[in-house]
Amino acid sequence: MQRIRSKFWRRRRARWSNLATTFDRKRKIVELFLILVGVAVANTIAMMVFEGLNLSDAIWLTLTTMTTVGYGDMSAESPMGRFVTIILMYGIGIFLLAQIAGEWIDFRIHRRERMRKGMWRWNMKDHVLIVNSPERDGVRYLRLLVEQIRNTPALEDQPIQLFSDSFPDGLPNELSLLGVVQHLGEPEGRESLAEVDVEDANFIIVMAVNTNSIRSDSLTLDILDKLASFNIKGHVIAECVQDENRQRFIKHGANAVIRPMRAYPELMVRAMAAPGTEVILEDLFNHQGAHPKRFDLEIPVQPWGELAARMLLAGLGTPIGYMNAKQTVVTNPDAGHQTDGTGIFLMVNQDTVPSIEEVQRCVQQV
Repeated sequence: MQRIRSKFWRRRRARWSNLATTFDRKRKIVELFLILVGVAVANTIAMMVFEGLNLSDAIWLTLTTMTTVGYGDMSAESPMGRFVTIILMYGIGIFLLAQIAGEWIDFRIHRRERMRKGMWRWNMKDHVLIVNSPERDGVRYLRLLVEQIRNTPALEDQPIQLFSDSFPDGLPNELSLLGVVQHLGEPEGRESLAEVDVEDANFIIVMAVNTNSIRSDSLTLDILDKLASFNIKGHVIAECVQDENRQRFIKHGANAVIRPMRAYPELMVRAMAAPGTEVILEDLFNHQGAHPKRFDLEIPVQPWGELAARMLLAGLGTPIGYMNAKQTVVTNPDAGHQTDGTGIFLMVNQDTVPSIEEVQRCVQQV
């Protein structure tokens, strides 16, 4: 616990230090600019007094001298005018302008580095927020997940922000090139969640850090509890390691609860693009629920719609495809598709699996 607290305060001190550095850089640039304006005003007045120039010509001469453009159309000719130009423009103005340019470049570099390392406040809206990242093979899964999001028409244009402490040196290129931005930290409090704009997110994905540890559910439950204190308008999806915790997640505000299947990021994307379909897809991996079963038998030529209707009316299951004569699986064919094959696939329940004889009799009723 002491180590966790020390880690938390180290991150806080680093964040405060970066914020202070950014503020100091901005303040220094503003101060230098104000001094430069003062020098320019003083030189402009001097050109009007000693050179007898009007206001516009005095400003023009001051700016062309300060920026070292020097068109040569006018210049200081009186001894006092030249003396003031040497002191204010050559001695101070040009030096200040160069210093401001250098400070601005340094500020931009510092700003870009803070963005890269996740220390930037992004102020995002209508985005996908991913909270936590997997401990094992996290980069690969996140890349596959983001690719699936980008390949889904309803989600492809939504910004993606990762809220995690897994990449203190910056996101890997394979993620940043996909348009992912990072906010470095842990969801240890309401303040940290507010920094990633949870109320403006379209989707909030709370990932299980360790799929082999039930402690991940405790962390997820804590995050959901904190999210409940916000006015969350987006769809909250939580990964659950233990099935008995599913109802607890829902009670704490999760709109969808799924198992952490690292080999199938499509499951997460389905929960986002078509809420509810993730439940159907999860059942495909669970033999105790609804699952597909293959029945090897001869199918005489007949319209798929008629065959599927007979199967449903007979209560044998839901036909989802068949094996044709070329030993190719055909899934979800059109109703008028002429079916002719050597096997049929039915979605069945564990407690009501039909026998092959029952299915054969139904198939043969042409």
